Amino acid sequence: MLILIAHGSRDRRWRSSVERVVDSLRRELGEDTVRLAYMERTPPTLEEVVSEAVAGGVTGLKVLPLFLAEEGHVERDIRPLVDSVRRAFPGAQIEQLPPVGQDPEFREALARIAQRTLEESGIVSGRRSWETEPRPHPGRWGWWAP
Repeated sequence: MLILIAHGSRDRRWRSSVERVVDSLRRELGEDTVRLAYMERTPPTLEEVVSEAVAGGVTGLKVLPLFLAEEGHVERDIRPLVDSVRRAFPGAQIEQLPPVGQDPEFREALARIAQRTLEESGIVSGRRSWETEPRPHPGRWGWWAP
């Protein structure tokens, strides 16, 4: 099971936007394959999602932070949450993935959006480097820094 973990917010509109994305993933990939947890401010928490999964017999879990960078919340808040859940559910295999923003495919999607936006504005045209250049390898700070 893949658990997407987002920041969380008291603003219902913000949560609805995130939940719509996750709901579409669940419809596409299977209802039992993707879950959403929040780091703070709103349920369900990571512990609640893992508890429900383990109670349902799931023992392999991957946690994907919906953040751009490792530094900040992922390093300071998500990592300790994942470590705490690992201790609480020792029979489960829980892997924390790098944040979505460090995935080369995210960078490519962002480049396509930026290219399209700039072309529609008449600012640039032509070559799309993500289609012709090799993918960068993310370093400690991701694809945007050495």
